[in-house]
Amino acid sequence: MNNFFKALTVLLVFYCPNLSAQDSTTSRIDRLLASQFKPDEPGATVLVAKGGQVIYQRSFGMSQLELRVPSDTSMVYYIGSNTKQFTAIAILQLMEKGLLSLEDTLGKYVSCKAPISQITIRQLLSHTSGLNGNGYADSSNIPAGKTRQADVERFAAKNQEFAAGSQWKYNNANFQTLGYIIEKVSGKTYQDYITENIFKPSGMNSSFVATGDESIIKGRPGGYGILRRGIVNMYVRDIYDLFASGGILATALDMYRWNEALKAGKLVSKKTWQLALTPQTLNDGRFTFYGFGWYIDSLKGSVLYRHGGAVPGFISETMYLPAEDIYIVFLLNAESAVMPQALARIIAADLAGKPYKFEESAITQKELSQYVGVYESDKKELVNITETGGKLYWQRLGGRKYEIRRSAPDQFYFEKDFLWIDFGRNSRKKVDRLSFGRVGIWPSPWAKTDKPLMQLSETGQQL
Repeated sequence: MNNFFKALTVLLVFYCPNLSAQDSTTSRIDRLLASQFKPDEPGATVLVAKGGQVIYQRSFGMSQLELRVPSDTSMVYYIGSNTKQFTAIAILQLMEKGLLSLEDTLGKYVSCKAPISQITIRQLLSHTSGLNGNGYADSSNIPAGKTRQADVERFAAKNQEFAAGSQWKYNNANFQTLGYIIEKVSGKTYQDYITENIFKPSGMNSSFVATGDESIIKGRPGGYGILRRGIVNMYVRDIYDLFASGGILATALDMYRWNEALKAGKLVSKKTWQLALTPQTLNDGRFTFYGFGWYIDSLKGSVLYRHGGAVPGFISETMYLPAEDIYIVFLLNAESAVMPQALARIIAADLAGKPYKFEESAITQKELSQYVGVYESDKKELVNITETGGKLYWQRLGGRKYEIRRSAPDQFYFEKDFLWIDFGRNSRKKVDRLSFGRVGIWPSPWAKTDKPLMQLSETGQQL
């Protein structure tokens, strides 16, 4: 049985309305996560906090397969691109001290020519700079004796991929460059600055910045990949190059302390932190879905701030819902089919009182018929929504047919990969659209059309 079907079985219990009051949040989360992590495979540490208090913390699986060492909550994991939050706050600390401005241009800190010299710190923070390069790979191509200055000068020497502020594109080179600016402005190494100005005041006593010196880090698990051919070791080949875009290691508890320090205004003012959580705008006025080191997203009407992270053998996910004061951390020591962002959303929705109910509810054939039709995405893809024998089905051109089951009015789920559909209605209460995604992750909009249903085979070929 694959992981999703195990999880679905758990979710049917997880969200059953007949559960007793004694069935605690802890036991519900336990059941969900136990379906995802096997005790004899690489695993994870998961922490959930609500109202500023840790309500759940547990480790799953093995931290070291070769020596059969189980995971525990003191393990120190690479957090990958969640490092970008720390880099952003470091920049904002220097801004509050008057040592730099978000409108400072790259040419003030790096030898480069226009138009790249006119890229601002704000544009680096928001991934709208147009720098051309992917950070890690470019850094690793610097000759022996490389320096951080050589790294950023290499990025700056390339042609811009697009005019600064005209587009959004995630790029590690932006935060590698910011790390260099932190060092130049503060006069400290990135490691020392983050340790002194973020780790210590936050009480993050088990966190580190990887420096590439091959130091022994107590409690660091091995990194693995769970592949079709089996479990393999995975290694971070050049730790030096993770730097300000992916080089921090932390425990789940330290990540909770980090979020609490931000909430309390210990690191920057609450007003400044809110700046980091504000969607940035492009030159033409369009909003992005990114602030400074955080994605801005939503969960069933609740605002959430999140980021994921990945380096070879390690995956992370952090998620914060400010109105409900819910904070969730996933730290994994394996690349696998487990989907921490989806799991975090399921847990957060439950705690917020808006659960994703993977439990079929009754619906009449007449009610089902209102959803039937051909829907078209903004990429001009077409999908049939059909009804047969009192059941609703989804089938794209060229794809298999999947049953979708009603969870609640206008909400349906697949028995596959936490996929979810929300149907929308117009002012006349007629179904005119749907939103399709994995429990709301980057949902894609589809408009209902007047086109006749496509005649498709079981494999999606047009008849």
